[in-house]
Amino acid sequence: MIAIKKMENAISWILLLGIFCSASMVLVGGILYLMQYGGENARTILSPSAALPTHLQDIWVSALSGSPSGIIELGIVLLVFTQIMRVGLLAWFYAWIKDFWFTGISLFILLALIYSFLYR
Repeated sequence: MIAIKKMENAISWILLLGIFCSASMVLVGGILYLMQYGGENARTILSPSAALPTHLQDIWVSALSGSPSGIIELGIVLLVFTQIMRVGLLAWFYAWIKDFWFTGISLFILLALIYSFLYR
């Protein structure tokens, strides 16, 4: 019973920290975006010619260069990565307590998340 409580605490801290960091990044990126583009016409900002990066490496480079949209996208990627960490931790916990049925289900979900995250 103590192990289950420790696992619940670990998962809750990972979720809390991941969501807080993600929300902070999106908020900072949103403020920077409004500071940079807040006075422009919405039609100009949302033009289809302005393609945003979609690959992880491009998002990372965009965020490190200080692009507001890159920072927002990196915050959203961090939110998705938080859920991948949660499922991975659950799979490890189920394997540790030898609940192989839930270990298999968790590993299947983890592989599906990683596949959809890396290969679009």
